Amino acid sequence: MVDDDSRNSALPSLLVVDDDAPICKLLVRGLSRGSSFEVESVSSASAARERMAERSFDVVITDIAMPGEDGISLMHWGREHHPTASWIVLTGHATVNVAVRALQLGAFDFIMKPVQMATLRNAVENAFNQQRLRSERDRLQLELAQRNELLRLRVDELEEACARLDEQAERIQADLCRAAMIQRALLPEVPPDTPGMSLHALYCPSQIVGGDLYDAVRLDRRHLALLIADAAGHGLSAAMLAVLFRSRLPLKDPEVDLPWRPSQVLEAANQCLLRGSTGPGLFVTAAYCLVDLVERKLWLASAGHPPLILQRSSGEFARLFHTGPALGLYPDARFSNQEILLEDEDRLLLYTDGLSDRLAGKAGGSSDTVIQALESGSGVDSSSDEIAQLKHLARLDTPDAAAEAQTDDIAIVSLRVTAQGSEFDNGDAPTGPATAVPELDGECEILAGRCASRLMVSIRGRATWSHSAAFQHACAAALDSDRDVLVDLTLCTQLDSTLLGTIHELAMRAERAHLEFRLQGVTPPIRALLEELGMKPMLDHIVSVTLPLPTEMNTVSGTDPDAKARWLRILRAHEALAALNERNRKQFDPLVEMLRNEIAQSHPDETGEP
Repeated sequence: MVDDDSRNSALPSLLVVDDDAPICKLLVRGLSRGSSFEVESVSSASAARERMAERSFDVVITDIAMPGEDGISLMHWGREHHPTASWIVLTGHATVNVAVRALQLGAFDFIMKPVQMATLRNAVENAFNQQRLRSERDRLQLELAQRNELLRLRVDELEEACARLDEQAERIQADLCRAAMIQRALLPEVPPDTPGMSLHALYCPSQIVGGDLYDAVRLDRRHLALLIADAAGHGLSAAMLAVLFRSRLPLKDPEVDLPWRPSQVLEAANQCLLRGSTGPGLFVTAAYCLVDLVERKLWLASAGHPPLILQRSSGEFARLFHTGPALGLYPDARFSNQEILLEDEDRLLLYTDGLSDRLAGKAGGSSDTVIQALESGSGVDSSSDEIAQLKHLARLDTPDAAAEAQTDDIAIVSLRVTAQGSEFDNGDAPTGPATAVPELDGECEILAGRCASRLMVSIRGRATWSHSAAFQHACAAALDSDRDVLVDLTLCTQLDSTLLGTIHELAMRAERAHLEFRLQGVTPPIRALLEELGMKPMLDHIVSVTLPLPTEMNTVSGTDPDAKARWLRILRAHEALAALNERNRKQFDPLVEMLRNEIAQSHPDETGEP
């Protein structure tokens, strides 16, 4: 018999009831040996009642035939006072009636004497298992009931919250519509007088308000200022940043009242933005043109903006790339000017990336898509006006244009050397509900062009592991040809770990070859990522002065020859990151191990270290 000190043990408990002392002792000894439960015994039904009144038992083994009260009577009492206990009945004089009565009272098992200890132990284990399952079932049912009640309360709370949100949404909708009216009021309504040139503009935000803007201002008798800009983000925050930028854009030298060169305008605007908005992710891309209407001369500076397109009267196209980083990022940013002479029927197209994205059908559209659309012709009658052609260019005049997802704001300005009239179309301030911006995909564009003995590579959009092959192949080919590499990240919004590891690997390769591998236009989020990963060599390779990109840049392409080459490239990139510091090793070791296993399983005959 187990000592009373163990009554409060967390172990399951068993009570043996039998008037035959030798058998009772034998049962207790056999069941206690190597058991994971407590065993006690009593010699009569009355003693069992007293003991069960003091504590509960999970399983009770009782003999049927005992002096005084028998086992069936004890079971009947137990089912009323201890309903959770499991009962195992022993008898040496079994009859069908006794067995049926025991089972009717809920006996878990019925065992004949003489008892086989293995059979009894098996029955006891099964009874304890049933107890555990029953306890788990009761626990789960209680949890379910509690969760259902909690869910009912939360549903009531959600219904109240939804009602409040509906009211707030109506107020926000009204505020957004008023903001759209104010924003459109800041856009030029009537084109300025431009003798010998026509000026057309189109504005179409993706939501009620947007972050794109344009402007056209006559500064004096002979000078015209053209501006197009795109504030980071979408919706209200981008619109507010755009308004802040335009309100702080100085166009003239206040001392002599003469037009500033575009580079001066952008440098001054950059300083104003840095003083007024220092939050992360707040930047503006912009292109500014100063046009001499008399000499037909144009000066251009661009701050991280998509290339402007110059269409000559001969049909030849030229892309005018940015001459400095986006505004609001670097206090020491500098911009250079490009000078262009315009001839009859020449056309200059300024646009935001919403146009190229729409033409490409995805994020990361390039100037190539715009040029291809222009080369294919307007698609409308030649007698139609310029605004109709711009709408057709942006696919805003098709029957399903309203249903087609517009993922970004669109602004277009067209300057043509012709006597044709001018017109601006800023659209109507919407009164309907704001539409959600569809999730942009992960596409990006990688362009490359040569400048002297250097290869310049521009990564634009969200760059992931799927783009690393093309990037790695282009840069590696340049290094193999003893050319330096400069990577421009002005328009890059994301670099994943594979791209970062590839960049680090290429930089180390260039260093071993005594070549330069530099970065420019590194935005604060990407710089923070370089710092977080401990990529100090790459931080040291960032140039302080942004160099203009080559006029001729082509899309970079390239893929891995097979799956193994792809896995090896990704593996090397993450091994390069893991080797930088202990923190990176802990972060990337699981991925490195997974990649190695993938290579080993896919190529069992090539399991050596890559």
